[in-house]
Amino acid sequence: MMSPPALPSEVWLQIAEYLPPQMVGDLYSVNRQLFDIAMNARYHQVSFAFLNAALCRDLERLRDPVVARRVRTLHIHPYFVKEVVERSQALAIPASPRQPQPYSLRGKFKRAKGLFRDHKRLARGARTCAPNEFGSPAELIQTVAEVISGLPHVTHYHIAWSGLHSIHDLPVPFLTAAFRPSVLQLTLEISLEKTADLLRHTAALENLEELDLLLRLDHVLPAEAYEQILVDHLAPAINRLHTSLQKLSLRLCEPLDISPLFDSLRFLPVLDHLSLSIPMARPHLGHPSGLGKFLDRHRQSLQHLALRATEFSGDGLMPAEDPLSEWINDALSFVAGPVKLRSLEASLTLFPVEAAAMVLGRFARTLHTLTLTGRHLPYDRVDELLAAVRRAGAGRLQSLRLGAVTLSPELIDLLAEKLPGLRQLELLVRDVVGSEGDLPLYYGGPEQDDSQIGNFFVEMEQRRYPDWGLRSIALSRSSFPYRLRYAGDYKELFNECIPSTAKI
Repeated sequence: MMSPPALPSEVWLQIAEYLPPQMVGDLYSVNRQLFDIAMNARYHQVSFAFLNAALCRDLERLRDPVVARRVRTLHIHPYFVKEVVERSQALAIPASPRQPQPYSLRGKFKRAKGLFRDHKRLARGARTCAPNEFGSPAELIQTVAEVISGLPHVTHYHIAWSGLHSIHDLPVPFLTAAFRPSVLQLTLEISLEKTADLLRHTAALENLEELDLLLRLDHVLPAEAYEQILVDHLAPAINRLHTSLQKLSLRLCEPLDISPLFDSLRFLPVLDHLSLSIPMARPHLGHPSGLGKFLDRHRQSLQHLALRATEFSGDGLMPAEDPLSEWINDALSFVAGPVKLRSLEASLTLFPVEAAAMVLGRFARTLHTLTLTGRHLPYDRVDELLAAVRRAGAGRLQSLRLGAVTLSPELIDLLAEKLPGLRQLELLVRDVVGSEGDLPLYYGGPEQDDSQIGNFFVEMEQRRYPDWGLRSIALSRSSFPYRLRYAGDYKELFNECIPSTAKI
């Protein structure tokens, strides 16, 4: 009997895309192509956090270059070092690194055969290490560093390293072992105190495009030491990435004066995306001149700006005097010329609407895309935000994502009047009313009263917007299950009211 013709790998990949990941794993033994696809899915993302059988199994498997080359995303939280340190101290085991023993030819075949079955707990005879095999921190660090050094194609690297005072800088050798030109995105959830030891190695990240920093404080140093870390360690680490860094995200877990960091950052010529999480409480991000001058230095290259406010400590959720709006206004005063932003995203969950209006008034002129989400925006708040856009002369705005809103005929009137050149509109809808000012009615259930939705349809059927160039309008609920009832009816209604949407 003749064997069936072999299908190209692309065909098997297309088939696998329609199958659940678990089913793909079950089909690994069908042929070489599905084995390769399943192996890529299994080892695409690897995490090291706790010293358990899963971590030991992965360390064992990743010694094989055939497996190691499949890893693209690596997550490390070095808590497992603390576990070994504590156990070593408790048992008083001397630190004597153990050299791994080479496998026999038979053992290599056995190990390859069990690559996937081990993950599915079917390869009971395949050799894997046990957590208690690491007798000392030095042995563990050496083993993990060797394994991570052998991962040649990691593109996304995530490190979570805060607290853990008892291990000091022990994890640095294996944390930096993955610093190589293949890494394009680095996410650090890290204590500021630990950046001095870790980030001096960023020169190896010569192709890094995205840096996401979530800074915490262990509060083990005097206040003046933090400015020195920002200036002498964190800023140089970022500056070394100046030829490749395109996206910078900065989040703080508590208010901290990082204006010395902004002042020490040089011009990053390819930086086009900046994301900031600003603490609600003083001092926010420090003296507003730091951020303002940083924006001014990058006003020709920066194209995308994302803003949000965070609240972990300090003055409370919404201080009465709204100091964040004042701080934003002061920061914007240091931007001397026009910033050529193409997109702006503001999460308004805590970020004051007044502050968002200030930002819009400063940057809306060149915007193509605007996203304002995170809280319910009543009609007057939408009017305030759109007025800021209109005052800035935002004639280039093409796309708007807004919500949550109360959908009313008057809201549609307002959008058509203030944004006549808009092409794409997405509204996150909390509720629907037939006239602005009506209170949404619910009768003990999650769904709104149908009569109010009907009134909206009746009112809208009398409206026409022949001069509005809108190409598409999308509605979705702002809460689960997200899909709006009567979605097809809304589409037909807007096609009638807005002739330009019916042409697409």
